[in-house]
Amino acid sequence: MDQGIYTAAAGAIAMEERLNVISNNIANINTTGFKKDQMSFEQFQRALDTSILFSGQYRTVPIDVVPISTSIDLTPGAPVKTGNPLDVALGGDGFFVVNTDNGPRYTRAGSFQLSTDNIIITQQGYTVQGQGGDITIDPNQGQLVIDPQGKVSQDGDEISTLQVVKIPPEALVRQGNNLFSVKAGFTPEPVDAPSVVQSSLETANVEPINEMVEMIAAQRAYDVFQKVIRSVNDAYSYSMHNVGTVA
Repeated sequence: MDQGIYTAAAGAIAMEERLNVISNNIANINTTGFKKDQMSFEQFQRALDTSILFSGQYRTVPIDVVPISTSIDLTPGAPVKTGNPLDVALGGDGFFVVNTDNGPRYTRAGSFQLSTDNIIITQQGYTVQGQGGDITIDPNQGQLVIDPQGKVSQDGDEISTLQVVKIPPEALVRQGNNLFSVKAGFTPEPVDAPSVVQSSLETANVEPINEMVEMIAAQRAYDVFQKVIRSVNDAYSYSMHNVGTVA
């Protein structure tokens, strides 16, 4: 493949992946506790087989830009008051722990509710974990209170304490439904001093204007790479059709 086409194609593929990441961020602007993705790029030097070239023949080494990783931005979103005592936001680091059929999962989405058995669960029905496991509320007791350290109590009697754990972004794996699992080799650690806000929900940490600007820039770059590919291809087509032609 021609060096110019190869480099332009690599750039177009990188911009396409970037557009996919940005589109997903924008689609989740209204998702409670959503953490946006960021893409990193690096220069990639393609190795050439120069054994067939004569001494002194022109040699080039294409330099391409390729995506190397997608990271999760754990910057906290802004808390929004809801008035629902079962809504909980995290103001700092950490994740809530929930129990699923596939084991523990981790989330920032604190829009909890009560099951028919009066157990605190997520919107998907997964049980929210306290220090002693599932958290059961007595409907005959008084007001539910969750303090800034995550202690759950009714009528002054402590029931449990929400599990809040910290996980480095490189250890997180998205599992859908705003849940994360942890890669092998990493162990979540308890947050010593969590910042829990009752009757509030954390908004997504996505800035709509910034994401739209990034999307426009990526789309324009993608269009430029496509034009380069067409220009190089047209130049080759012209050469092939006119080689050997006598004016």
